[in-house]
Amino acid sequence: MITDYFCCQLRQSVNVLFPLESTEEVISLTYEEICPVPGVSNSLIGVVNQRGKLLWVLELSDLLQIEPDNKIRRPPDTLTLLVLSSNHNSEQQLGCVISNLAGIISVDLIVQSLISDSTLAWKELKTNSIVLDNEKYTLIDVQAVLKNIFNLEPSNV
Repeated sequence: MITDYFCCQLRQSVNVLFPLESTEEVISLTYEEICPVPGVSNSLIGVVNQRGKLLWVLELSDLLQIEPDNKIRRPPDTLTLLVLSSNHNSEQQLGCVISNLAGIISVDLIVQSLISDSTLAWKELKTNSIVLDNEKYTLIDVQAVLKNIFNLEPSNV
């Protein structure tokens, strides 16, 4: 079964794949546009007004406990967000901060061997990885992220 994925990179050039059916759009914004919300997980940067609706902004690299890149001296002025939802036109949406867009790739999960990925910290994601062209790609379960993101305690991440 061939499935299309949106391929992105997080910190440290970690490759991640999001099911294309769960991606809404890509947007850019500045830190000043984000309103911080106290008392939530540190990986939730805050909320932003997205066409009259609140969009939570998630630093997925923080959630997965990927260390910041030591080569970068300061954070970028603008953030690139991949807006995710459980299904198109869903009320529940989340903007995930990504470092780099790589495009859409098609993966045949029957042919590809899934590798259980214990290197990423957040066990609720139940992440798996695949290897394509000698590169590791982590499959992100968008449903699990949306289901569990607000159950995190502020001190958990």
